[in-house]
Amino acid sequence: MKERKAATTLAALLVAHGMGANARADSVGAAASVADADQQPVLLPGVTVQDTKGDAVSSPKYTQPVVDTPQTIEVIPASVYGPQGAMTLSDIMRNTPGITFFAGEGGSASRTGGDSFYLRGFDTSNSIFIDGVRDEGAAVHDAFNIEQVDVFKGPSADNGRGGTAGYVNLETKMPQAVGFEDLTLIDGFDGSGSRGIGRAAIDANQPLTGSPVTGTAFRLNLMDQEGGVPGRDLAENNRSGIAPSLALGLGTPTRAFVSYQHQYEHNLPDYGLPSTVIASLVPPAAAGSPSFYSPGVNPATYYGFVDWDYEHVTNDAATARLEHDFGSGLMLSDQTRCDATARKVEATAPSGSVTVAPVGETGLSQGIYQTKNGIFSNQANLTGNFDTGAVAHALTAGAELSRETSDNPVWAVVPLGVATPVYLVNLYDPNNDPASLFGYDPHETGTFTDTRINTAALYGFDTAKPDKFWELIGGFRLEHYDVNELSDTAAAPAIAATTGAPATAAIPATAVTAAVAAVPASDLDLEAAHTSLSWKGGLVFKPVPAGSLYVSYDTSVRPPGTSGSTNTLSTVATSADDPLLAPETAINYEAGAKWNFFHDQLLAGAALFRSVNTNVPAADPVTGLDDQISDQTVQGIELSASGKITAAWLVFAGYSQMEAKVSNEISTNAQGLTLPLLPKASGNLWTTYALPFGLTLGGGVQYMGETERLQATSAPTATTFSNQVPSYGLVNAMASYAVNKHLTLRINAANLANREYIASLNNNGYRVNLGPPRSFLLTAELKF
Repeated sequence: MKERKAATTLAALLVAHGMGANARADSVGAAASVADADQQPVLLPGVTVQDTKGDAVSSPKYTQPVVDTPQTIEVIPASVYGPQGAMTLSDIMRNTPGITFFAGEGGSASRTGGDSFYLRGFDTSNSIFIDGVRDEGAAVHDAFNIEQVDVFKGPSADNGRGGTAGYVNLETKMPQAVGFEDLTLIDGFDGSGSRGIGRAAIDANQPLTGSPVTGTAFRLNLMDQEGGVPGRDLAENNRSGIAPSLALGLGTPTRAFVSYQHQYEHNLPDYGLPSTVIASLVPPAAAGSPSFYSPGVNPATYYGFVDWDYEHVTNDAATARLEHDFGSGLMLSDQTRCDATARKVEATAPSGSVTVAPVGETGLSQGIYQTKNGIFSNQANLTGNFDTGAVAHALTAGAELSRETSDNPVWAVVPLGVATPVYLVNLYDPNNDPASLFGYDPHETGTFTDTRINTAALYGFDTAKPDKFWELIGGFRLEHYDVNELSDTAAAPAIAATTGAPATAAIPATAVTAAVAAVPASDLDLEAAHTSLSWKGGLVFKPVPAGSLYVSYDTSVRPPGTSGSTNTLSTVATSADDPLLAPETAINYEAGAKWNFFHDQLLAGAALFRSVNTNVPAADPVTGLDDQISDQTVQGIELSASGKITAAWLVFAGYSQMEAKVSNEISTNAQGLTLPLLPKASGNLWTTYALPFGLTLGGGVQYMGETERLQATSAPTATTFSNQVPSYGLVNAMASYAVNKHLTLRINAANLANREYIASLNNNGYRVNLGPPRSFLLTAELKF
């Protein structure tokens, strides 16, 4: 493994050196070529300047700067998250308030299920887009090929089906007209003795002035990372990636871009700790009974099987985009993207259930999970500026076609007809490397679920400006989708109840399941098809050029079978994925202000919002019949500031205060409850100051208010774990020194106070993931 890492890093260095041998001379030629090109305005891809204010999003569906857009939008550029040491989308998303991370179930546990998070109390994992195309599959989005991240809060008609919280769009890196080479080397460690992190990344851009096509440039991004997880024994996160891209016609009216990204993960998955080791989580002890709490467990203790567990994830994505400027602000673009993600994980998870293991022990359950996701998408977009009398218009319109696939075979780890065992291990010193496992026989059972989603959409959005004070924004998206699911269930014999522990396992095991009835073979073919209309409208008043006051109304639609990473339908009447149900509809009301300060270098915003998710299925409390009678409402205020107070002083901050309720019962005693994983208060602050002699000092705080792991629909029992995830606050720091114009050294310290806190709980509360302890990153950045 070390040899492979060294080879990858060496190859990256050689490629970058070869590309950049004549970078400075070629850059001069590229600049001259651009200067000689047609003088009409053209659009160039990506972020060519290290923007810290975030005043423009990458989506062509937005024609106005953020300050004039009537919606809460947060643009997080690389110039902000890079110095923080952010390596994944989850790291980057800690720069926005209202976000929570969840532990997941089955094969989607925290630290092993990709970037999984809630935004404003709703699951947003299926609302991640890359260059405007929905991303499929549970994979880590590494930052090595990300230019900026745009966070759109609240339901929006931009991309069709979507949740109440909004969506996240990742802009990938594209070739630029000026040559450069960036090499980043990172060494990470903590004080707990966990395995450190080693990371190397290359970003090399080379104009090809000798090309027969004017404005040709090639860009290559490479990344290799290996190491452990801060604060955790044995667990590993290892990944590598390559992302070449080619541009033709930069600086000319007609431009073409072709890019490809391959990323591979090979991890030792970590499912956290049993909740019995956290005093505040365990059920209260009954009178005369021992406490369920097991004190003194090392928080770094790993509860998996190192020679049996693994996670392998492969992602491949190819994109081709063609753009043409017709002049007078009219531009046509067409983008085709093909993306495929394959993930297989064999993992062992601890259970804090007090009915599984005696005090001082915990049960470990093992499973295999596999998913294959893909999407093929084509998007054609036309943007233009024109006048109708005295009214100026900025119009964007287009059409989209896509096909999404999801294949989910079911695996078993024991032979057919045998109950899956639960292994009993010592809480304080678990056996992580058993010589054998009871009846171990990993195989596909023959049961599977395959889903196909075909989507066709038309959209149009217009900004009308009757004068310099007013802007009227409106638009729609008409979308037809067809979801088809084929589900086959293989026959399985009955399983008798097992009361004794098998004697053949290397560690004690007990089958704790009751008798299971035989399952006959069956197949199910489900389909759901709908045509939906979502729309948006807003009014902006600009009393001065630097500021805006606005009100807006936005909608989005989430049809059955389009949630989560598997996109499966359901025959459960109270499931939102029941094909017989109408789509859920989300509505967002918002009023706010945005203002540029300090010579337009810092953008500040404040917004009041109310988001309502309607048509939520529930059982009628009077008749008991299932119907779409429930509403889920989130309302609150969000504040933000991003940019520079002075040329040396950068600030990036956000704060949100929210409350939520369920208007009708979705289950027994659910009326009036809040939504799960919704922090009533949360905030983040990051600031840096560049001193005149090359030293930059920075730091930040993150605050997460108390949340609930799920909606408690019934009264707690003697074995119910706490539903509360306590609030916490973290302090981080950074210092960097520019040795010369080529070399910068940096140190990042996370969780300076070394606070122990709960990052997430799984749904039943049996597993807990603690946040990383105090940890450090040492970084060397070389630029040429």
